[in-house]
Amino acid sequence: MSQIHRQTDTPHMGKIQKHLKALAKRASYASRYHEYRLKGKHPLRLLGTPKDLWARTGPSISVAAGSHILSNRFFCAGQVLKNPNHKNGEWHGDDIWHARALGLKWQEYLHSFCWLRDLNLCLDRNAARKKAQALTAHWLENYDQWHELFWLPDIIGQRIVNWMVYAPLILDSNDMIYRSKILNCLARQSRHLHYAADKSLRGLPRMNAVMGLILAGLYIPYGEDWLKKGTSLLHQALDEEILEDGGTQSRCPEDIYHILRNFLMIRASYKAMGHDVPEKLNVAINHMAASLKAMVHGDGRLALFNGAAGLDAQEIAATLCLAKSAKDAAQEPFKVTDEKSSYRRLQQGSVLVIIDTGPPAPVDISQHCHAGTLSFEMSCAKQRIIVNCGSARALPNLATNDLDRLARSTAAHSTIVLQDKNSSEIRPDGLIGRGPTMVESQQSNVDGHLLLEASHDGYMRHFGVMHHRTIYMNDTGDDVRGEDILEVKTPLLKEEPPKFDVRFHIHPDVTITRQGADDRLLLRLPTSEYWQFQCSGGRLFLEESLYLGEGNRQKKTRQIVISGQIVTASESKTVIKWSLRRIEQKTSGKA
Repeated sequence: MSQIHRQTDTPHMGKIQKHLKALAKRASYASRYHEYRLKGKHPLRLLGTPKDLWARTGPSISVAAGSHILSNRFFCAGQVLKNPNHKNGEWHGDDIWHARALGLKWQEYLHSFCWLRDLNLCLDRNAARKKAQALTAHWLENYDQWHELFWLPDIIGQRIVNWMVYAPLILDSNDMIYRSKILNCLARQSRHLHYAADKSLRGLPRMNAVMGLILAGLYIPYGEDWLKKGTSLLHQALDEEILEDGGTQSRCPEDIYHILRNFLMIRASYKAMGHDVPEKLNVAINHMAASLKAMVHGDGRLALFNGAAGLDAQEIAATLCLAKSAKDAAQEPFKVTDEKSSYRRLQQGSVLVIIDTGPPAPVDISQHCHAGTLSFEMSCAKQRIIVNCGSARALPNLATNDLDRLARSTAAHSTIVLQDKNSSEIRPDGLIGRGPTMVESQQSNVDGHLLLEASHDGYMRHFGVMHHRTIYMNDTGDDVRGEDILEVKTPLLKEEPPKFDVRFHIHPDVTITRQGADDRLLLRLPTSEYWQFQCSGGRLFLEESLYLGEGNRQKKTRQIVISGQIVTASESKTVIKWSLRRIEQKTSGKA
């Protein structure tokens, strides 16, 4: 039996100390002393350029984004950023660097120079080079000095890497003064990162900063100290951020993908510049590739847990391919136990069920976590059937709506909800506060029949109730059954027994029809395959839902809901049973 514990909140004194340290750092970086520390030897050239490992795997949307930039617009997350002060919405000169009221996602995209990859895919190389150099020159005029937001270690790390990877775009110029400014700014940012990239950073931002510092040390002259510091920080981060089975402390499957790509870039750069690759890094890449693969459905895309979005299947496949080196091929492939990452995987043939069997991430890195403990997703071959709603982080204008908070709620996941209340608290600052303090799970296999038993105490504080979930899959995958038990541990003080809703969000491509009985539904897949849903222990309803698993698009869909009220006697159990069985022929019924 695996047990995962979580501290539900940060001690008050710890919060104060963290805040004071952040204030002291900002004051230090804004000082003349720090400006003096950023001075040093002026590099005249780069020692080489990191290779874009995914240059040929970019989706067609990146090509379209590059075309938008050439037309004086920017395209990110399905949204074209237009200039409100220009009749055609175009950005000219340094207008884009003076834009106000942009969301954090836009600011990170612009100032990290991630858009250089989009420009690099343009067919008109001449036009792309001129546009890249003009935008970079204007940025240098405005942000060559330390800036509280745009010189954050996370953004600097990405910017250093993008400037060096796409150096042919921004450095191929006859203007020696402009070239000198870029190289000098690269060195200044690297010196700042040497001081700012410490272990107080967490999660993906920490890895972005470490990668920037290591690559700066490898490719910029006089960067030996940066390389030494970056390699040391890498070892610390591997110990503190990456779990034994290749998962991440943030519990976001998308973070596994992004951090793995960072590690692959670091590994390739070590090799290209004649340095030994740390063995700990090779092990982490091997384990993370296995963990990432375990979170992928049959359609090649990620399961929608804890902030993961609908990433491009080609890019995921390319990342997994690059992670497998010749040395790895000769070794036994790493098998994910799922006990550390707290995701369980039941699979027979083409039928796959992935279950979240862990609490949210630690408080300080839970900004993208969801209140979806014990939720699950189910797919058959390339078709998803049961889903979670997904993440709204990639949607445009996120700062002006509450869709992200709604997508993170328990009701947006395929699990049980009590009294419309989240199993984990989503605090006003966006972090996950109180919720499950212990999640238990155990998986068994008897002659090919799979059984998962799990429980969490997220509803103990408000209702005195434990949630137990059992999911069974037969040896062919044609029969999936579930049982949700609400066990009253302490007497309920409320006069009205709390209601429960067991929610099953259905993928938009799956059609639902009612059958003759009130407890049965028929699910038709686009492949004309049929699955019968049946339940007991509550009333069956069909409700509207929303699917956000397509990255930047919202799709209307439906959800199956089993509703009822808890039996309130002490030590009593409310049992809800449900099943999904693959059937051969369609049963007639009314929509």
